[in-house]
Amino acid sequence: MKIASLSTEQAPPISVPLRFFAIAPAFLALAALLLAIADGNPFANLHAPSQIAATHYVTLGFMAMVMVGAVQQLLPVVIGSPMPAPRLVAWFTFLPLIAGVLALSTGFMLGRTELLDLSWPLLGLAFLVFIAASLTSLAQAAAQNVTKTALMLSIVSLAGAVAFGMLLARGYAASSPLPYAKLAAAHISLALGGWVLLLSIGVSYQVVPMFQLTPNYPKWLTTGLAPAIFATLLLHVALLLAESSQHWLVVIVEVSFWALACCFAVVTLRLQNQRRRRVADATLSFFRLGMFSLLLAAAFSLAALILPSAGEQLRTLSALAFIMGFALSLIQGMLYKIVPFLVWFHLFRGGAKAIKVGVPNMKEIIPEAWMWRHLWLQGGTLPAALLASQWDAAAWVAIPGLLLQGVLLSYGVFTGITVYRLTLKRIEQAEI
Repeated sequence: MKIASLSTEQAPPISVPLRFFAIAPAFLALAALLLAIADGNPFANLHAPSQIAATHYVTLGFMAMVMVGAVQQLLPVVIGSPMPAPRLVAWFTFLPLIAGVLALSTGFMLGRTELLDLSWPLLGLAFLVFIAASLTSLAQAAAQNVTKTALMLSIVSLAGAVAFGMLLARGYAASSPLPYAKLAAAHISLALGGWVLLLSIGVSYQVVPMFQLTPNYPKWLTTGLAPAIFATLLLHVALLLAESSQHWLVVIVEVSFWALACCFAVVTLRLQNQRRRRVADATLSFFRLGMFSLLLAAAFSLAALILPSAGEQLRTLSALAFIMGFALSLIQGMLYKIVPFLVWFHLFRGGAKAIKVGVPNMKEIIPEAWMWRHLWLQGGTLPAALLASQWDAAAWVAIPGLLLQGVLLSYGVFTGITVYRLTLKRIEQAEI
């Protein structure tokens, strides 16, 4: 895909996505601090309050924050349909999302039911505004392409995940007699398998060929992959919530989901090996680490089906590989590419003045060396997190690793913002 094919004239103000990107790394640091002050090894019990709180800082505070900001940029530019009232949508998503995540995680950490009861309306408001605006934008889009399909299915999955999450938070706060294990499994399935994976697939269809200079994804994959994954998720959720279901059917659905996910990972790695520019690139390496982590998550989950006696531990490792390896690697790699692109693109809107002053190229906005340091840190944090449930010492490698990642990413994003502001000031002061 070429940059010329983007609907750049419909891009929202740069402040819309950047506010989400700027605050998100702070939640990685908060997650690490929560884990650091927990009693004992927080990775030994993923159902402990500190672990639940930290997980939501990562998944909602970091991952969802970045993804929500990215979608508000993608829909007008890639799909060609701007969101209604983008500034208003951004604020009514951004502020309740921050407050809701803080209330939810603090409520879990301290066992405060009043905070849990405050969190679900705030998060519900944030996601209701975002989902409604996104679906409106998608419904109005004239384009019919595979990215649009993947984005729509990811947002529908998000709606389901939010509904289950709100029900769980309200249930915990009111001590309601709910089937918590089933609802939590459905919530996680739609949030990670639907919202995160499907959005990653849709974005990859555009980002991988454009920024990594690879061939396009094959049509046989793009046409059916996202709908097939969505269908398996719906069936999986239905089986989870059913009073009784055949175990063999659950196994078939789970194997089908991971087979589809692996297909995406393998094809992406193959395309990257066919790229036209054989130069080492940190953001591409983040992507590769993410794809290998997705394959590892699949291996752990499928092993749990074969070895039910170790099923709980293997599923925990699968979740860690998916969140810490796949999701964090892709999101951070994309941020290191998207932020410089946004800065470069919006500065060039200065026209003749921008040309006279000189706009830094994308490689100059965030130093490449900084990205490589972050990549190596991520490469060390991931195996430590996977080992931490069985080896206490590994937890004290994973926790500072997560903290430093939040600091490094924050520095990178704010470096990009600083370059934008300083260059824009010079453009505004320039005389033609």
